[in-house]
Amino acid sequence: MPRDAETGGTIVVGLDGSPASRQALRWACWEAELTRGRVLAMSVREDPDLMPGSEFALRSRSTWRDEDAVRAALRRDVGLVATTAPIDELVVTGEPADELLSAANEADLLVLGSKGPRGLSALPLGGVAAECIRRAVCPLVLVPAAPAR
Repeated sequence: MPRDAETGGTIVVGLDGSPASRQALRWACWEAELTRGRVLAMSVREDPDLMPGSEFALRSRSTWRDEDAVRAALRRDVGLVATTAPIDELVVTGEPADELLSAANEADLLVLGSKGPRGLSALPLGGVAAECIRRAVCPLVLVPAAPAR
């Protein structure tokens, strides 16, 4: 969605329930306030039929198979952010990188959380972030999790 002189654009932010993704949402809202844009807070429910991995891995990620649980986590995370920016919520089913990139095709910015502050020489990102970096057609911001206090 192109920007005009009166309003900012759309910022897509991926949420997966992690501290880093919540920090990314806070950053996206701050940016939206500055630019008079809007935020699309998006969670991707992974399709259990398409999830590779061991039974242990599938059980540990079972929350992300339940659409109601994903929707509740998204609502909770959005509710924790104090912002004046408009926030739309979206839960979709599919492969996370594909779905985030699809939503970002019409956006001005894609914002993702990274697992934590790392130097560029040690850039071990999660698979979703790495795939989004490779394929994004809009600017992308990686936001580290806030340091533990």
